[in-house]
Amino acid sequence: MKFPHLQGREQLLRPLGFTGLQAEWITLVCLHSGLFTRDQAQAFLESSRTNAQRFFHALLDARIAGRPVAAATDIDGRYICRIFGKAIYRELGITNVRHRRESSIEVARRRLLSLDFVLDHPDLAWLATEQEKVACFEQLGIDPALFPKRIYTGRANGRVRYFHIKMPVAVEQDRTVFTYIDPGMGTHTELHSWGAAHSQLWGKLQESGRRIELVAVAWEQHILDRAERVLTSWRGHGISEAEQEAIMLRQAIADTDWEALDRHGGWDAVVQKVIQSEQETGSPDNRGMIDDFRLWQSNRCHQTGVTLTDQKGDI
Repeated sequence: MKFPHLQGREQLLRPLGFTGLQAEWITLVCLHSGLFTRDQAQAFLESSRTNAQRFFHALLDARIAGRPVAAATDIDGRYICRIFGKAIYRELGITNVRHRRESSIEVARRRLLSLDFVLDHPDLAWLATEQEKVACFEQLGIDPALFPKRIYTGRANGRVRYFHIKMPVAVEQDRTVFTYIDPGMGTHTELHSWGAAHSQLWGKLQESGRRIELVAVAWEQHILDRAERVLTSWRGHGISEAEQEAIMLRQAIADTDWEALDRHGGWDAVVQKVIQSEQETGSPDNRGMIDDFRLWQSNRCHQTGVTLTDQKGDI
């Protein structure tokens, strides 16, 4: 098997008629993105362009219990295969994953880039789902209160989702690899916010002797250049408890997390604490939160795709 972290989960698709390498690919896609390009499938299946196209169309034509399992989705003028068949996700035990749903262009770009990075790094011990990430870090003795999270309101009032942006994470013997996927539609402030949300988790992992390695992933060099400047400022000796608290409070302000704000004295008190911390410790850009980083540019995602004339035409 190319991807040990699948742990034989592709065998769960046998009752639906999927076997072999194609079942492994469908499992990989459902776990990490929910959609894929023909070129990504071709690279994984190590097949010709024609065979990859046939597989693409076969999945678009496939039906389980009379229902379609995939559709062609237009993203940036390119047609992507989106797997949404509920039966597939149910067999894999991941019915609560949002990959089945249609998404914004920004989210779709991020998912394609995530899959592309995982595809080129098969040997890393990937944690594919929210549940796996939470279980792994809890097993390492880390309180979930330190995990990045989002609190949903409305019909899901009060529901907490951890690692809600769903970027790839791999846990190795002596290091943890976090990826920051930049779809090219935001600003550098999003990277800062993401780092602040993870800083306490990283600190605890470092305390346990694990290295924190970050990978910035994008398909345009100027985006990676921007990320490099930020990540360079993060690399260093680690941060103090006071700095960790200030980072957490800044994130609480950004998220308007009233529960966290109230625990620390309310909005005005939290703002004053953050100002005082920055005056005492300097710019948060000099925090030194990570041990190392690297940049990874995806050419496969950026260059793939031509117009789909119909479901039997070229894609």
